[in-house]
Amino acid sequence: MVTRAHFLPFLERVRGLPTLPAAFVYPCDRDALQLAVSIAFAGALAPLLVGPEIRIRDVASHAGIDIGQLPIEDTADSPRAGVHRAVELARAGSVAALVKGTLGTEELLGPVAAPDSGLRGLRRLSHASFLDLPGQPRGLLLADAALNIAPNLAAKRDILHNSIDLARALDVPTPRVALLAATDTVHPALPSTADADALRAMASLGVFGDAIVDGPLAADSALSAAAAAANGRESAVTGQPDILIVPGMESGALLLRTLTALTGGLAAGLVLGADLPIVAPARTDSMEARIASCMLAALFAAFLAATRKADEPPSDSAPAAEVVTPPAAERILAGRRSAAP
Repeated sequence: MVTRAHFLPFLERVRGLPTLPAAFVYPCDRDALQLAVSIAFAGALAPLLVGPEIRIRDVASHAGIDIGQLPIEDTADSPRAGVHRAVELARAGSVAALVKGTLGTEELLGPVAAPDSGLRGLRRLSHASFLDLPGQPRGLLLADAALNIAPNLAAKRDILHNSIDLARALDVPTPRVALLAATDTVHPALPSTADADALRAMASLGVFGDAIVDGPLAADSALSAAAAAANGRESAVTGQPDILIVPGMESGALLLRTLTALTGGLAAGLVLGADLPIVAPARTDSMEARIASCMLAALFAAFLAATRKADEPPSDSAPAAEVVTPPAAERILAGRRSAAP
């Protein structure tokens, strides 16, 4: 079970939610089955094992894991067949979350992101990690350290939207967002600083709703009010961010691993941007991190359900107007595209 300080409020909230049906996709190794049993015991998810029943039962028997209480959706013995069936179940509403088993992340997310999957949202898929770092006053979201290798401005806009949604699901109604870069000022040799400045301008136009967004910010200015003051870069975000948006996956992975290694912290993550939360643990993730990620999935699924209900127009009213990006923000995007080499 997860006992980290910043996760404890999440555990209390999850206990008050209905158990979330989740497809555990091709769970054909010890860790995948142990996660399914552990999270079922915790009551956060109701796992449905989607994969070849004979192989699943054989792995469980050899590992000494009792899966007798878990239902199995039998498929052909291939990751592709497991993913295909899991997507069908999700599209039909039989499951409300996906959890990656013994297959690659691309194998799972490719069919989800396909135009005909029925699960693809309006934004691109991205990943966000919740960091519970000892000694810190609050948890931190960091995105994207797992999926988008070198995101352009449009991709970063989606990453920021997705991350703000997760922050709100974790009960941060007005998240403070630090757009990280190598320096605190826009520099022509560092495209990420111009992207950060463009995202900050979009936020000032209300593109991201009720959020406080600042950048570019160097990591020390973002994380330390004293460093920000020394750098002459104080704002409502510096020293107290809820979300860190990194320039690219490489810098994000370096920052995430450095913070967790130095502090002994925990990183749990979700794939966002689809119509349901997706847990895609890394092969090296601890069982604690995997369970924590499933807890996040339960909270985010509840947030998605509440958002959809709130967006439903009354039965006697006209359909709600489509939400579009303000023209000024589109001009910012267009300007950055035309400036690209």
